Amino acid sequence: MTAAEDLWIVHNLPPTLPGGEVVALWLGLRHRGSQAWESGVVQVEVLYDGARLAVLDLPHGIEPGGRASLHAVFRTPAATGRHEFAFALLARGARFEPEAMPPCRVPVEIVERSPSESGALRDRVLETHARGWLVCDGVSWSRTGRGYPQFARSARGCRTIDLEGREYVDYLMGWGSALLGYAHPRIAGAIAASLSSGAITTLTHYLMPEVAESLCAMFPGAGAATFGKNGSDVCTAAVRLARGFTGRPVVLTCGYHGWQDWNVEKYGFAATGVPVRGEPLVVPFRPGDRDQIAQLFEAHASQVAAVMLEPAGVIEGSSGPIRDADPAFLRDLGALAHREGALLIFDEILTGFRHPGGSAQHAAGVVPDLTCLGKALSAGMPLSALIGRKEIFDAAIGKIFYEPTFKGEAYSFAAAREALAIYREEDVPTRIAAFGARLGTLTGELSTAFGVAAEMIGPPFRRMLVFQEEDPQKRTLLRTLFHQELLRQGVLTTQNLFLPSLAHDEDAFARTRRAFEHAFGVLAEAIATDRIVSSLEIPPLPG
Repeated sequence: MTAAEDLWIVHNLPPTLPGGEVVALWLGLRHRGSQAWESGVVQVEVLYDGARLAVLDLPHGIEPGGRASLHAVFRTPAATGRHEFAFALLARGARFEPEAMPPCRVPVEIVERSPSESGALRDRVLETHARGWLVCDGVSWSRTGRGYPQFARSARGCRTIDLEGREYVDYLMGWGSALLGYAHPRIAGAIAASLSSGAITTLTHYLMPEVAESLCAMFPGAGAATFGKNGSDVCTAAVRLARGFTGRPVVLTCGYHGWQDWNVEKYGFAATGVPVRGEPLVVPFRPGDRDQIAQLFEAHASQVAAVMLEPAGVIEGSSGPIRDADPAFLRDLGALAHREGALLIFDEILTGFRHPGGSAQHAAGVVPDLTCLGKALSAGMPLSALIGRKEIFDAAIGKIFYEPTFKGEAYSFAAAREALAIYREEDVPTRIAAFGARLGTLTGELSTAFGVAAEMIGPPFRRMLVFQEEDPQKRTLLRTLFHQELLRQGVLTTQNLFLPSLAHDEDAFARTRRAFEHAFGVLAEAIATDRIVSSLEIPPLPG
């Protein structure tokens, strides 16, 4: 074994690569020297035919005997023929002594890239920065032949068809909006019947008050409603309404409440482009932490306008937890908020119509002052709603400057009216919960059978497959490889998140079982042979 082979455990470069293709490079590094390598001091230089292609920082410091995994997404050079990749260590920008740490050299044959509709469209998206979601950060090529999906051509039921005609069992379902399934016949029919009208009319379309009345009838304590096109719209309206009604500026939050300025300011200017003020007005708290909330009310005495939270299903990290609603906590929170003169706002953008009982508030028996609804409200069409106590709307709705042009779009109201009728007729949450429970049972069976420690966490309507691995870097590798193998087998998800819908049927479950069996088998073999890194073709999952 040469010194280079002794250092570089593994890479994922195959003998042949297509030219001009987006690929993910993975390197597994083992440190067998005598001095620790510091992140930011030691780097890895990637060369192509002797020219620098990239410089990769260590993800963390490495002690002698330790390991690290590095990755980069790049486009392969277009020139076909025999070429060479090389990887060398840098210390403060200079090469290690070549006798002690020679570069690792990998010959690769670059062949002509096979044209594809998805590849051409992907390149246009990358060029224009048109920020559509690209699965695997645009990596579509695979050494196995079946590439990774990029763009949808159509979707029906719980299945998505990509531009190459490949079918996927979809567990994201339009990011949770298609609760009844894509192109549900009754929803499609309602939209089609409304097409004789213009989508946006100068006068308020008659469907708007009809949908508002239906919502208020379905949610106790709601006497008024306003609408938007996405969850961020109505979350923003809820915060403005609470501030306008109470005359107070501070909002305590828990969960994700959208992309608009008031909510993302806490992440900082560099991450969001939103300027940071001296005194934060939106203060996050941890799920279920009564003591922290009490301390925040004390720290912001007489200044809190509202407590706003996702009452169930908050994803607290890439490996969870994902907790269901805690009725006792929600009751205590409401009582504390009202005692302090603040409003209680439930963000049920995801849980509305999906949670057992139809919402977290129904299940918990807690009535908030305001509720944000979206996603499943119109079964895949763009519509969101803010509902709540009529006196709050009467006092403040006219002074919050909330009049989006497209909030009254008729086609989405036609879809919402039909969707609400279906939710009244069918126990959608129970059927979804049953499917989600089966996913949990399946995961447990296969985890035991293959000896890979994994479980499905979260309430049945929002599930996540996680691995019981203490090393966070190895956990990321396992999560990424499992996600990759699901995509190869025709199961579409992200971060191993599963949102069952009414359309997920027995055939979908059977295909999911086969995909899970394949993925667990690949993981078991990769773990046993220490070939996780060399098996990867996609970038790491976040977290």
